Amino acid sequence: MSEMNDRDLVRFGEELARYHRPSAPPALRARLRASLLAEPVVAPPRRAPFALFTQPSLRLALAAVLILAVIAMAGGSAAASSLPGDAGFALTRAGDEIEAFVSFDDATRLVTRVAQSDRRLADLETAMAHRPSALAPATAEYIAATERVSAELATVLAQPRTAGRDAAIARAASASADHIAALQALAARLPADAQFGIQRAIDVQQTVHGKTETAPGRPASPGPTVAPGRPSNVPPRGGAPTALPGRP
Repeated sequence: MSEMNDRDLVRFGEELARYHRPSAPPALRARLRASLLAEPVVAPPRRAPFALFTQPSLRLALAAVLILAVIAMAGGSAAASSLPGDAGFALTRAGDEIEAFVSFDDATRLVTRVAQSDRRLADLETAMAHRPSALAPATAEYIAATERVSAELATVLAQPRTAGRDAAIARAASASADHIAALQALAARLPADAQFGIQRAIDVQQTVHGKTETAPGRPASPGPTVAPGRPSNVPPRGGAPTALPGRP
């Protein structure tokens, strides 16, 4: 700056210093403070954690990525061909949970759980035919899958009737009847030390079948489907659990 400008600034500063510091009267300050405190506090709406991933399309995309990652880590076909008790079967179970997680509603989740119980029954039959040492873990996995079906079924039964709800219940009823017949056929061929587990599986499946029988508006079930050569000893509604060969 030039010397003249510096003097002008100093003079302007001196003039400003002569003014008193502005200050509101105490009464005004008190009114302003009371007014501010009386105003309601409106918090911005909170978004749920990971709300972005609750959208169906994004949930499906996330599930697809997770499933692909699981398959890649597992070696793909090795995990798919594993039986309960194998190290790779943990990845199969993880895939089941992801599949249930991305279901759009409870009825869809019930159908998904029924399909998973179908696969666990197939594992049980495979263990019986080719690897008896896997019978115990295969039976335990089947029972767990059927209990998940039972839990989802209870949720769906408590909901108002819709076409999707009724279709899911009908799917569960049909699968349950077929499973009971298949389990009874297995029981006739299992060794004595495996009878307790298979009876437990039948009992759990009988519970599922009983729940579907009481669904409002559902026509009377024709009963479990019996494949050729399979015994049919499913008790009527409210009957006692089926007795297995060699059991009192």
